[in-house]
Amino acid sequence: MEDDNFVIRNAMSNFRIKLHKCRVIFFDLEFYVPSEGRNKKGFCYNPWHDDHRLLGGSFLVANPQKDFVHNSKIDSGKVESLWLWDHESEKELLESIYGLIRSSYDVVYSAHQGKVSPVLCGIGISSSDVPILFELFKKHSLISNAEAFYFQNSLRVIDISQLSIGVFNNANRFMYPKTKKSILQKYLPERKFDDGKSVWDLYDSNNRLAIEDRVVDEVLCTYECYIKILEDFSNFKAMEKNKKRSDKLTLAMQ
Repeated sequence: MEDDNFVIRNAMSNFRIKLHKCRVIFFDLEFYVPSEGRNKKGFCYNPWHDDHRLLGGSFLVANPQKDFVHNSKIDSGKVESLWLWDHESEKELLESIYGLIRSSYDVVYSAHQGKVSPVLCGIGISSSDVPILFELFKKHSLISNAEAFYFQNSLRVIDISQLSIGVFNNANRFMYPKTKKSILQKYLPERKFDDGKSVWDLYDSNNRLAIEDRVVDEVLCTYECYIKILEDFSNFKAMEKNKKRSDKLTLAMQ
């Protein structure tokens, strides 16, 4: 501990990661597809279709030093939500989202001279939310294509659908990202979510509050799964350490 802030020392470069200046942004976005575009299988939303909309989302900006310890208390009060109906346009909504991510980037960047990045975290975000955001940033000319490429590669992504692969029993050697349903069944079996497409019906019926509550809850569930996976990893390492100790004793007794 130094100046009451945890640091991690990299033995190779003697570079310190200042945990209190790191940020993990847990988030979930919601999109809207009009009825005529809903007959496709898989992911129906396309950011380049003008009749498709980004409805917004919720964001939990976590400080690893305070928010990943055992007595951390995270509730909906720490989640910031940004919605289309609170903005004049989709572009203005995206400006708010960009500003939120950029502010975390600036904190992390300035504290580490650009050697550490903020982390975007969610379930399935590497193939949906993250690339969609950057396509929308470009579509609405918030930043140039070149700037979008640079900024996206200045961030890091932890996709829990990939992170959680190792905590499941796999029947074969084929690794494949886990679904949100399977992750929640393992770690939070009491929490149930309808298919994401149900948001379209909520939006059509003007039930904005239900959408807001749902997404905040999803972000909090993502955070809880992240913490539980961290605990599983710690248990795995403890088991590995005990196994090595046991093997060493066995060899000594031979």
